[in-house]
Amino acid sequence: MDVQFWQIALIVLYGFFINYDKNGTMIGTSQAVTAGLIVGLILGDLKTGLYIGGTLQLMTLGISSFGGSSVPDYQTAALVGTYITITTGQSASLGITLAIPVAMLMVQLDVLKWTTNIYFQNKAQNYADEENYKGVERMHLFGVFNTMLTSGIPVLLTVVAGPTIVGQIIDYIPDWLTGGLTVAGGLLPALGIGLLLRYLPVKSYFGYLIIGFVAAVYLDMPILGVALLGAAIALILFKKNSSDQTAQPTGGMDEDE
Repeated sequence: MDVQFWQIALIVLYGFFINYDKNGTMIGTSQAVTAGLIVGLILGDLKTGLYIGGTLQLMTLGISSFGGSSVPDYQTAALVGTYITITTGQSASLGITLAIPVAMLMVQLDVLKWTTNIYFQNKAQNYADEENYKGVERMHLFGVFNTMLTSGIPVLLTVVAGPTIVGQIIDYIPDWLTGGLTVAGGLLPALGIGLLLRYLPVKSYFGYLIIGFVAAVYLDMPILGVALLGAAIALILFKKNSSDQTAQPTGGMDEDE
Protein backbone atom coordinates (compact mmCIF):
# COMPACT_ATOMS: atom_id res chain seq x y z
CA MET A 1 0.00 0.00 0.00
CA ASP A 2 1.28 3.46 -0.93
CA VAL A 3 0.93 5.68 2.10
CA GLN A 4 0.48 9.40 1.52
CA PHE A 5 2.48 12.01 3.41
CA TRP A 6 -0.62 13.37 5.17
CA GLN A 7 -1.44 9.86 6.42
CA ILE A 8 2.09 9.44 7.79
CA ALA A 9 1.93 12.86 9.46
CA LEU A 10 -1.41 12.14 11.14
CA ILE A 11 -0.30 8.74 12.44
CA VAL A 12 2.99 10.10 13.80
CA LEU A 13 1.19 12.98 15.54
CA TYR A 14 -1.29 10.51 16.99
CA GLY A 15 1.61 8.35 18.14
CA PHE A 16 2.99 11.25 20.18
CA PHE A 17 -0.45 12.17 21.50
CA ILE A 18 -1.62 8.70 22.55
CA ASN A 19 0.62 8.45 25.62
CA TYR A 20 -0.12 12.05 26.56
CA ASP A 21 -3.83 11.29 26.51
CA LYS A 22 -3.24 8.13 28.56
CA ASN A 23 -1.49 10.08 31.33
CA GLY A 24 -3.10 13.49 30.88
CA THR A 25 -6.32 14.45 29.13
CA MET A 26 -7.83 10.92 29.19
CA ILE A 27 -10.39 11.65 26.47
CA GLY A 28 -10.35 8.01 25.35
CA THR A 29 -8.01 8.03 22.33
CA SER A 30 -5.47 5.98 24.29
CA GLN A 31 -7.62 2.82 24.23
CA ALA A 32 -6.46 -0.04 22.03
CA VAL A 33 -9.75 -0.28 20.14
CA THR A 34 -9.70 3.48 19.53
CA ALA A 35 -6.10 3.33 18.30
CA GLY A 36 -7.01 0.62 15.81
CA LEU A 37 -10.09 2.57 14.75
CA ILE A 38 -8.21 5.83 14.15
CA VAL A 39 -5.30 4.26 12.26
CA GLY A 40 -7.68 2.13 10.20
CA LEU A 41 -9.71 5.24 9.38
CA ILE A 42 -6.61 7.17 8.32
CA LEU A 43 -5.35 4.33 6.12
CA GLY A 44 -8.77 3.50 4.70
CA ASP A 45 -9.17 0.02 6.20
CA LEU A 46 -11.53 0.45 9.12
CA LYS A 47 -12.37 -3.26 9.40
CA THR A 48 -8.76 -4.34 9.96
CA GLY A 49 -8.18 -1.53 12.44
CA LEU A 50 -11.22 -2.45 14.52
CA TYR A 51 -10.34 -6.15 14.44
CA ILE A 52 -6.80 -5.61 15.71
CA GLY A 53 -7.71 -2.87 18.18
CA GLY A 54 -10.73 -4.75 19.51
CA THR A 55 -8.73 -7.95 20.01
CA LEU A 56 -5.97 -6.15 21.90
CA GLN A 57 -8.61 -4.26 23.90
CA LEU A 58 -9.75 -7.59 25.35
CA MET A 59 -6.27 -8.04 26.78
CA THR A 60 -6.38 -4.70 28.58
CA LEU A 61 -9.55 -5.53 30.52
CA GLY A 62 -8.78 -6.15 34.17
CA ILE A 63 -5.23 -4.78 33.79
CA SER A 64 -4.34 -1.49 35.44
CA SER A 65 -1.20 0.31 36.52
CA PHE A 66 -1.65 0.09 40.29
CA GLY A 67 0.91 1.93 42.39
CA GLY A 68 2.73 3.24 39.33
CA SER A 69 3.58 -0.23 38.03
CA SER A 70 4.21 -0.59 34.30
CA VAL A 71 1.87 -2.77 32.25
CA PRO A 72 1.91 -3.80 28.57
CA ASP A 73 1.01 -0.87 26.33
CA TYR A 74 -1.61 -2.45 24.09
CA GLN A 75 -2.67 0.99 22.86
CA THR A 76 0.59 1.73 21.09
CA ALA A 77 0.78 -1.93 20.06
CA ALA A 78 -2.62 -1.62 18.36
CA LEU A 79 -1.42 1.48 16.51
CA VAL A 80 1.79 -0.19 15.34
CA GLY A 81 0.14 -3.53 14.55
CA THR A 82 -2.63 -1.92 12.52
CA TYR A 83 -0.22 0.25 10.56
CA ILE A 84 2.14 -2.61 9.69
CA THR A 85 -0.73 -4.97 8.80
CA ILE A 86 -2.44 -2.55 6.43
CA THR A 87 0.71 -1.17 4.78
CA THR A 88 2.25 -4.63 4.19
CA GLY A 89 -1.01 -6.30 3.17
CA GLN A 90 -0.76 -9.06 5.79
CA SER A 91 -3.65 -10.72 7.61
CA ALA A 92 -5.08 -9.11 10.72
CA SER A 93 -4.25 -12.20 12.79
CA LEU A 94 -0.58 -11.87 11.90
CA GLY A 95 -0.73 -8.17 12.77
CA ILE A 96 -2.04 -9.01 16.23
CA THR A 97 0.79 -11.47 16.75
CA LEU A 98 3.34 -8.83 15.73
CA ALA A 99 1.74 -6.30 18.09
CA ILE A 100 2.22 -8.42 21.23
CA PRO A 101 6.04 -7.97 21.37
CA VAL A 102 5.52 -4.23 20.89
CA ALA A 103 3.27 -4.14 23.96
CA MET A 104 5.94 -5.97 25.97
CA LEU A 105 8.71 -3.64 24.75
CA MET A 106 6.66 -0.61 25.78
CA VAL A 107 6.84 -1.83 29.40
CA GLN A 108 10.59 -1.19 29.36
CA LEU A 109 10.14 2.20 27.73
CA ASP A 110 7.54 3.08 30.35
CA VAL A 111 10.02 2.28 33.12
CA LEU A 112 12.62 4.45 31.35
CA LYS A 113 10.09 7.27 31.11
CA TRP A 114 9.31 7.27 34.84
CA THR A 115 13.01 7.01 35.67
CA THR A 116 13.96 10.03 33.59
CA ASN A 117 10.94 12.00 34.79
CA ILE A 118 12.33 11.80 38.34
CA TYR A 119 14.99 14.30 37.26
CA PHE A 120 12.36 16.80 36.15
CA GLN A 121 10.39 16.28 39.36
CA ASN A 122 13.43 16.94 41.53
CA LYS A 123 14.28 20.06 39.53
CA ALA A 124 10.69 21.26 39.85
CA GLN A 125 10.89 20.78 43.64
CA ASN A 126 14.08 22.84 43.77
CA TYR A 127 12.49 25.59 41.70
CA ALA A 128 9.43 25.53 43.98
CA ASP A 129 11.69 25.98 47.03
CA GLU A 130 13.26 28.97 45.28
CA GLU A 131 9.78 30.29 44.34
CA ASN A 132 10.80 30.09 40.70
CA TYR A 133 7.42 29.15 39.31
CA LYS A 134 8.48 29.61 35.69
CA GLY A 135 11.05 26.89 36.30
CA VAL A 136 8.39 24.61 37.82
CA GLU A 137 6.21 25.14 34.75
CA ARG A 138 9.17 24.44 32.45
CA MET A 139 9.99 21.17 34.23
CA HIS A 140 6.35 20.14 33.97
CA LEU A 141 6.41 20.70 30.21
CA PHE A 142 9.65 18.72 29.90
CA GLY A 143 8.02 15.83 31.75
CA VAL A 144 4.99 15.97 29.45
CA PHE A 145 7.21 15.97 26.36
CA ASN A 146 9.21 13.04 27.73
CA THR A 147 5.94 11.15 28.25
CA MET A 148 4.94 11.80 24.65
CA LEU A 149 8.31 10.55 23.39
CA THR A 150 7.67 7.14 25.00
CA SER A 151 5.06 6.26 22.40
CA GLY A 152 6.00 8.82 19.73
CA ILE A 153 9.50 7.50 18.97
CA PRO A 154 8.42 3.83 18.46
CA VAL A 155 5.58 4.97 16.21
CA LEU A 156 7.90 7.28 14.25
CA LEU A 157 10.42 4.48 13.73
CA THR A 158 7.61 2.13 12.69
CA VAL A 159 6.25 4.58 10.14
CA VAL A 160 9.70 5.41 8.72
CA ALA A 161 11.22 1.93 8.52
CA GLY A 162 8.74 -0.55 9.95
CA PRO A 163 6.78 -1.67 6.87
CA THR A 164 9.95 -2.06 4.78
CA ILE A 165 11.81 -4.05 7.42
CA VAL A 166 8.81 -6.16 8.37
CA GLY A 167 7.98 -6.76 4.71
CA GLN A 168 11.51 -7.98 4.00
CA ILE A 169 11.45 -10.23 7.06
CA ILE A 170 8.08 -11.70 6.10
CA ASP A 171 9.40 -12.48 2.60
CA TYR A 172 12.06 -14.72 4.18
CA ILE A 173 9.76 -16.35 6.73
CA PRO A 174 8.71 -19.87 5.65
CA ASP A 175 5.02 -20.52 5.05
CA TRP A 176 4.74 -22.93 7.98
CA LEU A 177 5.92 -20.25 10.41
CA THR A 178 3.65 -17.59 8.92
CA GLY A 179 0.74 -19.99 9.16
CA GLY A 180 1.58 -20.73 12.79
CA LEU A 181 1.69 -17.03 13.63
CA THR A 182 -1.67 -16.53 11.91
CA VAL A 183 -3.21 -19.38 13.93
CA ALA A 184 -1.73 -17.96 17.13
CA GLY A 185 -3.17 -14.56 16.30
CA GLY A 186 -6.56 -16.15 15.78
CA LEU A 187 -6.40 -17.72 19.24
CA LEU A 188 -5.59 -14.43 20.99
CA PRO A 189 -9.25 -13.24 21.14
CA ALA A 190 -10.12 -16.42 23.07
CA LEU A 191 -7.16 -15.78 25.35
CA GLY A 192 -8.39 -12.25 26.00
CA ILE A 193 -11.88 -13.51 26.87
CA GLY A 194 -10.35 -16.13 29.16
CA LEU A 195 -8.32 -13.49 31.00
CA LEU A 196 -11.43 -11.35 31.38
CA LEU A 197 -13.47 -14.22 32.81
CA ARG A 198 -10.87 -14.72 35.54
CA TYR A 199 -11.68 -11.26 36.92
CA LEU A 200 -15.47 -11.54 36.67
CA PRO A 201 -17.84 -13.25 39.16
CA VAL A 202 -18.63 -16.01 36.66
CA LYS A 203 -19.95 -18.49 39.24
CA SER A 204 -22.64 -16.06 40.40
CA TYR A 205 -23.82 -15.29 36.86
CA PHE A 206 -23.06 -18.53 35.04
CA GLY A 207 -26.61 -18.74 33.66
CA TYR A 208 -26.16 -15.50 31.72
CA LEU A 209 -22.87 -16.81 30.32
CA ILE A 210 -24.74 -19.85 28.98
CA ILE A 211 -27.37 -17.60 27.37
CA GLY A 212 -24.68 -15.61 25.59
CA PHE A 213 -22.91 -18.80 24.47
CA VAL A 214 -26.11 -20.30 23.04
CA ALA A 215 -26.97 -17.06 21.24
CA ALA A 216 -23.51 -16.75 19.68
CA VAL A 217 -22.81 -20.41 18.84
CA TYR A 218 -26.15 -22.16 18.25
CA LEU A 219 -28.26 -19.20 17.08
CA ASP A 220 -25.34 -17.69 15.14
CA MET A 221 -26.22 -14.24 16.50
CA PRO A 222 -23.77 -11.40 15.71
CA ILE A 223 -21.81 -9.97 18.61
CA LEU A 224 -23.89 -6.77 18.48
CA GLY A 225 -27.05 -8.83 18.90
CA VAL A 226 -25.54 -10.66 21.89
CA ALA A 227 -24.56 -7.33 23.43
CA LEU A 228 -28.07 -5.94 22.94
CA LEU A 229 -29.56 -9.10 24.46
CA GLY A 230 -27.30 -8.71 27.50
CA ALA A 231 -28.23 -5.04 27.80
CA ALA A 232 -31.94 -5.92 27.67
CA ILE A 233 -31.55 -8.54 30.43
CA ALA A 234 -29.57 -6.08 32.56
CA LEU A 235 -32.24 -3.40 32.08
CA ILE A 236 -35.06 -5.81 33.05
CA LEU A 237 -33.21 -6.92 36.19
CA PHE A 238 -32.39 -3.33 37.12
CA LYS A 239 -36.03 -2.26 36.88
CA LYS A 240 -37.16 -5.32 38.80
CA ASN A 241 -34.69 -4.69 41.62
CA SER A 242 -35.64 -1.02 41.72
CA SER A 243 -39.35 -1.94 41.99
CA ASP A 244 -38.65 -4.43 44.80
CA GLN A 245 -36.72 -1.83 46.78
CA THR A 246 -39.49 0.72 46.31
CA ALA A 247 -42.14 -1.73 47.54
CA GLN A 248 -40.27 -2.54 50.76
CA PRO A 249 -41.33 -0.54 53.87
CA THR A 250 -38.70 1.94 54.98
CA GLY A 251 -39.94 2.62 58.52
CA GLY A 252 -43.02 2.97 60.72
CA MET A 253 -44.36 1.15 63.80
CA ASP A 254 -44.90 -2.58 64.12
CA GLU A 255 -48.48 -3.85 63.84
CA ASP A 256 -48.38 -5.13 67.46
CA GLU A 257 -47.69 -1.62 68.67
